[in-house]
Amino acid sequence: AGLSISVVKNAIYTVIRAPSAKDLGEHIVVQGGTFLNDAVLRSFELELGREVTRPTIAGLMGAFGAALAARDLHLEHSGLLGPKALETFTHTARPVTCGLCTNHCSLTVNTFDGGRKFISGNRCSRPLGKEKVELPDLMNYKYKKLRAMEGVGEGDGSRGRIGIPFGLNMYENLPFWFEFFTRLNFEVVLSPESSRKLYLKGQHTIPSDTVCYPAKLLHGHVEALVEAGVDAIWYPCMSYNNDEGIGDNHYNCPVVAYYPELLAANVPALKRTRFLDPYVGLWRHKDFAKRIAKIMEDEFQIPQKESRAAVKLAYDAYERYVNTLRETGKEYIEYARAYQMPIIVVCGRPYHIDPEINHGINDLITSFGFVLVTEDALSYLEGYAPRKVLNQWTFQARMYNAARYVCTQDDMQVIQLVSFGCGTDAITTDELRDILESGGKLYTQLKIDDISNLGAVKIRVRSLMAAIDARKARRKQGANA
Repeated sequence: AGLSISVVKNAIYTVIRAPSAKDLGEHIVVQGGTFLNDAVLRSFELELGREVTRPTIAGLMGAFGAALAARDLHLEHSGLLGPKALETFTHTARPVTCGLCTNHCSLTVNTFDGGRKFISGNRCSRPLGKEKVELPDLMNYKYKKLRAMEGVGEGDGSRGRIGIPFGLNMYENLPFWFEFFTRLNFEVVLSPESSRKLYLKGQHTIPSDTVCYPAKLLHGHVEALVEAGVDAIWYPCMSYNNDEGIGDNHYNCPVVAYYPELLAANVPALKRTRFLDPYVGLWRHKDFAKRIAKIMEDEFQIPQKESRAAVKLAYDAYERYVNTLRETGKEYIEYARAYQMPIIVVCGRPYHIDPEINHGINDLITSFGFVLVTEDALSYLEGYAPRKVLNQWTFQARMYNAARYVCTQDDMQVIQLVSFGCGTDAITTDELRDILESGGKLYTQLKIDDISNLGAVKIRVRSLMAAIDARKARRKQGANA
């Protein structure tokens, strides 16, 4: 009973977003397989305070609707088998783990009479025997560029090995820290690429299961760095991001800002190494240079003058990185328009480009023929604008600005990536939806976390494609009228 009531309330107040049950009207007909459950039906009636009508075919009404929609599209003759063909119809299904890449997708291979096969569960076209078409994908571009930021760089590595956990805001600040430490002649060692195995390595030290999956992964990252035998691990607490002038403030969310403190208190392995988690802020250049020079002198006996020089070079490297992403975003958009391809702007956080976190969603999007760019390649194109909510988080402010820009472009749509455990996104999703829908755009949200089934994601992306095509068709009809 409790579960049934929860399902009903979630549907009314979260999915439909009705202010009250009375707003749904007086005469209600329900459909869908869920309403075949008597407990759900009765919970719905009790919540609304009135009787509702459930047709005997409630569980099949979606199928009838799909058939009517297919008929209205005036496609070719149906491929459904007739009665005679069904008499000799055979079908077998077997589970297979794909080994063509590190995703290791769980496939279902359906074999029909005559040797015909249908494969489901795949995130790309490779298991189907098709060549993968590499379309511009800024998520993939950024990830590869960041993973390359390890080693000695322009230095000689003579001062030892500094470990940096590859997660959360390091996806934002790694270009700065890599240049800073290599200029001081440290070798930068990144933790391994995220994986389920890495997550399980640190799972026993996670104090709260409600935190987002990107944060949970950090436990495995620091454990791996300790095992790698680095001389020290650098993971500072950072309340603020750089001020981009697009929000009311430029905070990191509390999890991103202070997770080093939680790791220090809950990961026993960190006692076997030097775990450096000072409070620093990059947005005030002079103050930061003074503070980091003192930290480097105290921890590694590095002359302050040398650290200050490294700071200047690190700021220059970060600026070059940001400009490179923006220029690459422009190139991808020009490519899409040259070949008349639709553009998807993925709005998320920097760490959502991690394949273990996004589960290959970027590959799925490009496999449907979209060119993919990210919010940080567009957010600078719009200036500050007041919002209905307190716009104090840098990563969210970028999403709002990117959405505003998308509303001015006919060939762009937004897909927002959201982690289940993210508290601030409860606000962000509503605001982003409002910006897009008021600008005549579609809003699509994909929830990601420590799951890997992309079946629902494929449905959402295909639904977005269908909605885009339907809008184009209506515009064409209006122009011809």
